[in-house]
Amino acid sequence: MLTRNIPGTFLLLQLLLSFSICYSNDGAFRTSGNQLIPMYETDISVKKEILTINRTGSLKAAITVYYEFFNPTSNKELEVGFEAVSPSGDVNMRPVNGQHPYITKFTVNMNDAAIPFKVAIVSDSLYYRNGKYKSKTIAQALKEVDEYDLVDFFYVYHFKALFKPGLNIIKHTYTVDLSNSIAENYALQYILTAAGRWANRQIDDFTLQINMGELQDVWIRNTFFSNVSEWQLPETAKAIQLKKSNTDNDITDTAEFFVRKGMLTFQKQNFKPIGELYIESYKNWFYYRSQDENMNDDYFNCKRDRLPFSIEDQDGINKPADELSKRILKNLPFARRGYIFKSPELQSYFEKQRWYKKQETYKPILAELTQKEQAWLNRL
Repeated sequence: MLTRNIPGTFLLLQLLLSFSICYSNDGAFRTSGNQLIPMYETDISVKKEILTINRTGSLKAAITVYYEFFNPTSNKELEVGFEAVSPSGDVNMRPVNGQHPYITKFTVNMNDAAIPFKVAIVSDSLYYRNGKYKSKTIAQALKEVDEYDLVDFFYVYHFKALFKPGLNIIKHTYTVDLSNSIAENYALQYILTAAGRWANRQIDDFTLQINMGELQDVWIRNTFFSNVSEWQLPETAKAIQLKKSNTDNDITDTAEFFVRKGMLTFQKQNFKPIGELYIESYKNWFYYRSQDENMNDDYFNCKRDRLPFSIEDQDGINKPADELSKRILKNLPFARRGYIFKSPELQSYFEKQRWYKKQETYKPILAELTQKEQAWLNRL
């Protein structure tokens, strides 16, 4: 039986595409990642997966996935694919050199050997039948983009993998452009439930590592974990569990992480994901407006005890209205790092920030701040 399992995956892709419509005219949905999937039923299982996401620029991330597959039988060649949703919104929707416009540096290495891959542009849920892909030509895909605001095709990066008996290692990498909108600094989606396509219907040993950079306010929806306590944090990070997601969908609880530097890590044995990975960095004014519908445009105001942790948001802070506000703003970079202030007035103020976490050993040194922070302080 070839692709009778695929419609469920395709339905998920369509749902994600529908979700992305909210980006039209006020943002850019570029794509979502996807776990490698077999093109037909197999008895090969996923013993281990390490998914690592490193943000490498304001709107770029490097994805590295390490797999250990177990083949209980003799040598078996299997067609394996990686699905990527088409972009929507204020972005280029056209294929680039026959590939997704926002995925680059795609590589697959199996058992220490590079594996060549091809890309199919497809729109039919039964896109792989009788050993062939039902794909569109680049000309057909371009014509669709010209005629419609939203395209109905997506991309399948596929390759033939020869699984030897026993353990097989696949290393898979690519670079992706992150989505963004008027409410988000950046966002990334990654489909985890595709793991259910392999024989064991789970990942026996799963690790997720996320590094979105320094001084980041990161939201991760509770779609595959129950509580923020399941995550391992860097010593200087802080996390809080929010009861409702402040997204347009408002579909789930969300964990919010304030990370000075380092990896967020989630590990699970016998991992059966029932939801996908959503990483979002919201602009703080969106967070506060979601809490107070009557809030005016004075987003960041020292007198409101309201300052952003994320370095992405600091340029939105209003100019200080008085001497105390100026002192507070000049000390914001040090508060982010947990400095314990000798001034009771400053200490009391920063302890009201939901992101503040004391760091007993931190010593404030101006030269050790980021260049962006130093430039911002100079403008003050």
